[in-house]
Amino acid sequence: MSHVTVRYKRKIVNTMTRDEAMRSLSASISKLAEGDGPCYEIRDVNSATKQLLTATFMDMNVDLIDKKNGAKKNCNVQIWSQPWLEEGVQVSFECPNEERVVVTHDA
Repeated sequence: MSHVTVRYKRKIVNTMTRDEAMRSLSASISKLAEGDGPCYEIRDVNSATKQLLTATFMDMNVDLIDKKNGAKKNCNVQIWSQPWLEEGVQVSFECPNEERVVVTHDA
């Protein structure tokens, strides 16, 4: 089983399995697909970090498949989660040769 390092303010305090990282991203991708957001499938998680402050911030490099056209792409994805707020999860996708996409959804 592969692991992804989780970092809190420059200190390594825990490790997260690849499956845990995929579950975190899958939850957001599913919510976004229900609305006007991009429609992706996760192909793989290459790296991920997590910071716990007053909210949770996740920074991932992932391989995605665009469900609309089947295109495979390597993207940087950031998730900022403040679940106590309405529309408290912000997800940004930065993929090569594409404009940055930022969308929000509820927790």
